[in-house]
Amino acid sequence: MSLLPMNPTNSADAWVRPVAARPQARRRLFCFHPAGSGALLYRDWPAAIPADVEVLAVQLPGREARLAEPHLTDYGQVVEQLFAAMRPLLDRPYALFGHSMGALIAYGIAMTAPRVGPQAPTRLTVSGCPGPGSAPRKPGRARWSDAKLVEDMREMGGTPEEVLQNAGLLELILPTLRADYGVYESFRPPAGPQLACPVSVFGGQDDSVTVEELERWRDTTRAHTSVRLFPGGHFFLMGESTQAVFDAVTADLAVRPS
Repeated sequence: MSLLPMNPTNSADAWVRPVAARPQARRRLFCFHPAGSGALLYRDWPAAIPADVEVLAVQLPGREARLAEPHLTDYGQVVEQLFAAMRPLLDRPYALFGHSMGALIAYGIAMTAPRVGPQAPTRLTVSGCPGPGSAPRKPGRARWSDAKLVEDMREMGGTPEEVLQNAGLLELILPTLRADYGVYESFRPPAGPQLACPVSVFGGQDDSVTVEELERWRDTTRAHTSVRLFPGGHFFLMGESTQAVFDAVTADLAVRPS
């Protein structure tokens, strides 16, 4: 399954792309990719998500269909521009899912929506990401050498070895990864009151992100927070735990807001 074609004249279509057309869907699920990745990460999600939910994949500039556009490196700028593009699509109940860097961006959108948007999300799901207030992880990655970045990618998993050995592909990947690490490192918790929506927290049992760091997400909301661990490392959602992640997301989507 591939993402629907992008209309470059429409900013919303550039930033947020339906993975599969479901114009009659009653709800939407926005999915935010991790550093160095893109919207294609979520290409298989519609087949596993209830038919009344439209899956939309966020696409930051500088990759995939937006390869010719300059990267963004500032967290606040990403959230501001992305929310402006998403705003017309928040006309029905919606939830947010983000993995790693994508979790921080999803959190920024969740914090922005109640302040200026038409409605707040029904749920925020953050995956593979320490909660706000955690100590910085691997500071300065945006300025690491190519060799050090590649070795870090190898240690984290999620990237095939043949990609890590391909100099041509790395020329495309590494600038995107550096820009995204700039976004990650410029994160500051958005100002404002706690979220009112439930927060689901996913983590890998073998990831370097600790349970203590995952638990910090409880401080972001006055609603219920759940923490689930899945077999696997940082990219557990792409391996043996893929179906378990789909089941957990589906179960959470079935919970109606009180």
